[in-house]
Amino acid sequence: MPPAKKKDQKSSDDQSNDDLFSPEEGQKALEKFEAELAAAHEQEARRRKIPKEALAKGRTTPIAVRFDEFTLKRLRVLAARRNTGYQTLLKEFVVERLYEEEKREGIIE
Repeated sequence: MPPAKKKDQKSSDDQSNDDLFSPEEGQKALEKFEAELAAAHEQEARRRKIPKEALAKGRTTPIAVRFDEFTLKRLRVLAARRNTGYQTLLKEFVVERLYEEEKREGIIE
């Protein structure tokens, strides 16, 4: 007859189940993944609207823009969440806004 297990001992099956997500953790992980996927799709959709000339490499002129620390931190956090550089994200924001304003003013169709 095999020796009896103590209450605090776990079987190997119990230990392997400890490595899995709980339903709540699994749901949170799924929601985080879906949010990241949605952000990636949103970013791609925004990039498709921007004229290719605006994002062409080698045609940029360096400038200095001053931001308060709070705004800069927000920009960096958002850029990190979108897996891009903060300067790239800032450039995309400016180009998007210019496009919207030009459209509103009737400069472009």
